[in-house]
Amino acid sequence: MPLSRRRPKPPTVVALLAVVGFARLAFAVSPLTTDDADTVERGHLQLNAGWHFSRTGSANVHTVPVNPVIGLSSRGELGATFGYEWRDGFGDMAHEDDPSGTTDLTLATKWWVGEHSADGLNVSARLDLKIPTASERRGLGTGRADVGSVVIATRTWDRMSLDWNVGFTVVDASRGVFGDDVWFLGQAVRYQATERLTVMGETYGLLPNGDRGGSANGHLSGGAQFVVTENLLLSVLVGTAVGRNSPDLTGYLGFTMQS
Repeated sequence: MPLSRRRPKPPTVVALLAVVGFARLAFAVSPLTTDDADTVERGHLQLNAGWHFSRTGSANVHTVPVNPVIGLSSRGELGATFGYEWRDGFGDMAHEDDPSGTTDLTLATKWWVGEHSADGLNVSARLDLKIPTASERRGLGTGRADVGSVVIATRTWDRMSLDWNVGFTVVDASRGVFGDDVWFLGQAVRYQATERLTVMGETYGLLPNGDRGGSANGHLSGGAQFVVTENLLLSVLVGTAVGRNSPDLTGYLGFTMQS
């Protein structure tokens, strides 16, 4: 799944209010699947973690993702996402008991494309690698390694920022079959309502590249971020989706810490 963070400089929304200071500007927009073009500052560490909920019919999926990200240089970062997952309502389906266990491990690196500025259209590129660490037998993972790439653009006007994403994931990278691969299209908007509160929303779609990729799904969500202290930010996000086997309700409650 795509990962979202920001540098302690514009063009992010919160960077326009100097009264909040460096710590405010360094925070992430991690609840959103649609990424922004900024990267974590060189030598700084950012930790995003929380609880994600998804309900489809009578089945619920709970995930606790952990996402540390470190700034490698003034232009790039490296992050990892892993965690624990448990499911309710799956016992009478493919499993005798509701499955639980560790999730897949995803490594992601994001780098600027060209120079970034406060009032321009800033572009970055991200490369993702999913390592199949989740149990395929218990239905928690596919047991396959996936490789994805995303082109990310961000533009800021006053207190509002827009993010655009176009991505492509090669499902089961060990095979030369493209019919089950997936396109990702995302659009996000972020608006700074007060010095400490930023509201945000996004819509994104997962589009099969061929007839083996399943059905298309569209997702819509909205939420907010609140700065608690100079090193701690809280995030909440609620959404839904359309398409076959898509969730009826999704939610996220989490935090971001930075050093």
